Amino acid sequence: MNNLSPQMKAGQKLRALIEENFSSQEDFAFEYGADIRTISRYINNGINKIDVIQSLADWFGISFADFFV
Repeated sequence: MNNLSPQMKAGQKLRALIEENFSSQEDFAFEYGADIRTISRYINNGINKIDVIQSLADWFGISFADFFV
């Protein structure tokens, strides 16, 4: 996982957070207020927008930096 780009690390972190807290990506997308296709794209292709990562970090109650660990 260390060889992944920061964007892909953020996408993988989102996947892990969803798996820990929701029964499905669809449930998370509904609760977060995003389209399931958008969430799927973030997970599979990475998240390349800083404001999106910050918004997700705030929503999950973690730091921005935690998305890259």
